[in-house]
Amino acid sequence: MPYRSILVHVSSSHDLEQRVKVAARLASRDHATVIGLAVTGISRFLSGLPGEPGSALLSPTPPADGGHHDKLRQEMTMALERFEVLAQEYGVKTRQGLLVDDDAATALSNYGNAADLIILGRKELTHVEKKEESDFVEYVTLNAETPVFTVNQKPFLWKHALIAWNSSGAAARAARNAVPILQDMGQVSVVIFGSGAAPGSALTASEHDLKECLSSLPKNVTVIHRPAVDNIGQALLTLVDEIDADLLVMGCVAHPRWRGALLGGTTGVVLANAAISLFMSR
Repeated sequence: MPYRSILVHVSSSHDLEQRVKVAARLASRDHATVIGLAVTGISRFLSGLPGEPGSALLSPTPPADGGHHDKLRQEMTMALERFEVLAQEYGVKTRQGLLVDDDAATALSNYGNAADLIILGRKELTHVEKKEESDFVEYVTLNAETPVFTVNQKPFLWKHALIAWNSSGAAARAARNAVPILQDMGQVSVVIFGSGAAPGSALTASEHDLKECLSSLPKNVTVIHRPAVDNIGQALLTLVDEIDADLLVMGCVAHPRWRGALLGGTTGVVLANAAISLFMSR
């Protein structure tokens, strides 16, 4: 199914243009609404913004409640103005800007549930000095019902997507959810390591199931078989370099752990080390 609503995380990061550019291409084809969400980092319980707790349209001016809060809101208002300029420049016809008082991970997880795709940036992933920021992308992926596209260091050129396939439901959902993006990719490959059994499962990955997931994709898909390895994450990144992929599609499995311990396993390795764009779904 096409994306009807795309949520873009708006920040002062230099890669905001890349996020808007990806959203604009998808929106122009599927007539989607692009929503720019700027988050101040101010607790929503302290918010003075009108409307629903922690949120406002771009137009209202929030009341002054201290220099620090004013500065944060002013910075995000300027980021939303830049989003508006970029969206117009790239031809986004239907768009909306939202200013939210909350922490970014929580706000994007909550607001993202009303969208079909969330687009994040690499900058929010690399603040490794703060754990609550270093697990930002994984937190949103595991807590939102919506798939997440992360713009990373290398330019996204729509040339080659690699799908990580195993017997998990998360891998199947990721493949299905990525179809609107895969339609515009120059080439699509799928990799299966060993039997393709998901962690904790003895089921073998089925190429028939893969074809069913990608049945609406009007292009040939190359299936790559590789031996089983202990470190799937590193093996994926090695293959990405080998085939010169610029997008990695993978499922992300939620674990009953507190927020500060989300990173780990295949997902953690990929998030910490990938230089290309990522599409993840749980």
